[in-house]
Amino acid sequence: MAIGWGPSMETGAPLLDAQRRALVERADALVAAIETGADTASVERALREFGDYSVRHFSDEEDCHLRGICPTLKWNGEARAELIKILANFRGAYELGGASPALAEDLACQMSRWVGHYIPGPVTTLPCTTARD
Repeated sequence: MAIGWGPSMETGAPLLDAQRRALVERADALVAAIETGADTASVERALREFGDYSVRHFSDEEDCHLRGICPTLKWNGEARAELIKILANFRGAYELGGASPALAEDLACQMSRWVGHYIPGPVTTLPCTTARD
């Protein structure tokens, strides 16, 4: 269940769009690692890459905001907090029960909602039927 990146998500700022696309691609890679039954090391690597990139991305957005050149930044703090919450919930569920199709679906659903809320443009979000709904 890939989130995917679409042209409607672009802001018109090439660097910001490239970073956001890379963030979505890393989220998709994490979901795919779980969906395909990748070994624990591969899932851990995908999770680490997504987490590390998220930190860099928000730091870059914060820096560009401080310099006054970001076209879309009003949700930065809220978006970061929500993403941390999603990842913490995922990490907890993963450590308790391991990788599973249900966990991949839940992560894809939560990330799809996050992308739909914080990245510009109409995004088709997945219908979530998780315990957190």
